[in-house]
Amino acid sequence: MNHLFGSSDGKYCAHFLNEALDVIKDDISRYHPLETGGVLIGHYGSNLRMATISIATPAPVNSEHGLTSFVRGTEGISEALADAKKIDPLLHYVGEWHSHPSSTPHPSAVDSKQMQKFALKRLYGARTPLLLIVGGSPLEGLHGEVYLYRAKIVHTVLSAL
Repeated sequence: MNHLFGSSDGKYCAHFLNEALDVIKDDISRYHPLETGGVLIGHYGSNLRMATISIATPAPVNSEHGLTSFVRGTEGISEALADAKKIDPLLHYVGEWHSHPSSTPHPSAVDSKQMQKFALKRLYGARTPLLLIVGGSPLEGLHGEVYLYRAKIVHTVLSAL
């Protein structure tokens, strides 16, 4: 799976560190063929157009995994965010990730509605949360797309570069 994603107009970019992608791949392998997901922790550059994702959490233990649905639990999320801040004060919540096993990495209506709600409510302080959706399977290959959400604005797609 790629590490770098960008919008077609070149305005927005997301860079995933290997450590974050490894957690995502491991969690997908663990739960396949069920959906899974977690939280993305990182920071934005000074121009607020480049996000670096340093940490991805695995699915919290109180998450609900289904063949075509995933509800991320909350257990341990606040602690993970606090631990990240201890490592680097710039690290904070930047969004969510989840899998669409053996399918395409496009957000469902439920995904988009939830992320719009997160942007509107500024969940964990994020004004423009990212959503990484990972499609495919561990055996056939994984591929992702990143979506940038802003309150009351259609999401922006960041494709693999």
